[in-house]
Order: sequence, then structure tokens, then C-alpha cells
Amino acid sequence: MAGAIIVASAIGVLLLVLSGYVLVTGTLASADSIGSAQKDVAQEKDEQIHTAIQISANPIAWSNPLHLITFNVKNIGSAPIGDFNRTDVFILINEGNNAPWRYSFNGTANLPGINESRTWGYTTISPDGTHPYMLDPGENMAVEIDCTVFGSGPHPTYVVNVTTPNGITNGSLSS
Repeated sequence: MAGAIIVASAIGVLLLVLSGYVLVTGTLASADSIGSAQKDVAQEKDEQIHTAIQISANPIAWSNPLHLITFNVKNIGSAPIGDFNRTDVFILINEGNNAPWRYSFNGTANLPGINESRTWGYTTISPDGTHPYMLDPGENMAVEIDCTVFGSGPHPTYVVNVTTPNGITNGSLSS
């Protein structure tokens, strides 16, 4: 009988040690995960602080026969912008209560008549010297969007809004 009490006590102590190990391991893993998440948020905020774009002073042009909206985006921040697949362009035609149309990057300038995909592309980045195919600080990107979906009538006012992958945005009203 005395042997059973010793065995039960040993099993109880072993369960306490294992429970403590699981708790400590879980606590350390949680602390590591929280620290990593805080580091990621701080890095993203730092990147946002250094990112700024501007739709350039050149007027946003609506080419009625081709249904193209063309404009320039300038990187006025101090961080390069390179993930165009996560950069969106929103266009709002001010006719009634329309919702903005979202355009995703397709890699190159749009060809007239290809409006089903609602994509945007760029024709040039200038001067594209430091990081090719990235929008470095001080560089301009010429953007074209096929807007056949808006019809062929005159559109006196529309808003173009460009949003970078890290959430920085800039909009410009047509003249």
C-alpha cells in the first residue's frame, strides 16, 4: 500500500512538472509572437512615414476617342515603391451617385478596348536609374487606364485616387 502512494505522488509531481513546462513554453511562444507583431507594425509605420506620392501637376487627361485616362504619379517620399501588384487606382466619375471603380495593376499600359479587366499600367518611369521598374524618390510614372466602361460622353469631372501597398493614398480631381 505504501508503494502505491509513492507511485501516485511521483505521477502527480511529474504531471505538475509537465504542466509547468507547457505553461512556460506557451508563455514564451506568445511573448515571441507579440514581439514579432510589434516589430512588424513599427516597421510598417516607419515605411508609411517615408512614403508619399503625388499625382503630378500635369493635368489628368481624358482622351475621349480612345477612352484613356492618363496622368503622372510622382514619388515625393524617401522610400521606393515597387509592389505595383498591390497598388490600386480608383476612379470616380462625378455623375450622380456612382461608386469608385477599382483598377488593379496589369504590368503594362492598357490597350484601348480592353476594359473588362479593369486594370491599370504604366508607360514609363523616368528617370528610372536607381532601381529599374520601381518608383524611386523623385521619379515620375506615366499611367494609362482604359475607361471604355464609362462610355464616350464628356466627363467634365472625375477623381483619380492612387493607393500604395502600405496604405498611402493621394487623389486628384480632374480640371
